[in-house]
Amino acid sequence: MTADSQWEMQKAVVTALEAASALTSIIGADKVCDRIPSGTAYPYVVVGDTTAIPFDTKDTDGMEQTLTLHTWSQSGDYMETKQIMEAIVDALDDVSLSLTGHTLILILFEFSNVFRDPDSKTRHGVQRFRALTQKP
Repeated sequence: MTADSQWEMQKAVVTALEAASALTSIIGADKVCDRIPSGTAYPYVVVGDTTAIPFDTKDTDGMEQTLTLHTWSQSGDYMETKQIMEAIVDALDDVSLSLTGHTLILILFEFSNVFRDPDSKTRHGVQRFRALTQKP
């Protein structure tokens, strides 16, 4: 299986997050991507590192993937960051996502971490999701 399943997974995750009204009501529209343009106002969500491990069988080509999401906020406390992260879990944990050329078997929330960045103004949340995909 090629890296295209990773790209398809990322696109599906971004689409799901952009459609999540609980999330967009906090961060606004067009603030989920893998590169935030310079000068973008806080808060926003960045698609970070991914990993992929094949789990091919005799009959199927499969991939186990992890996807890391980063939440950035400067609201002054942790509440906004945690609300954003809760909305992300609601939008992605154990849901059905449509991928082109691949089938999502499952996607599950794995962990989160929230901390203050060294500038003391920015709150940074990190979440990881694990997904299993296969070629139909």
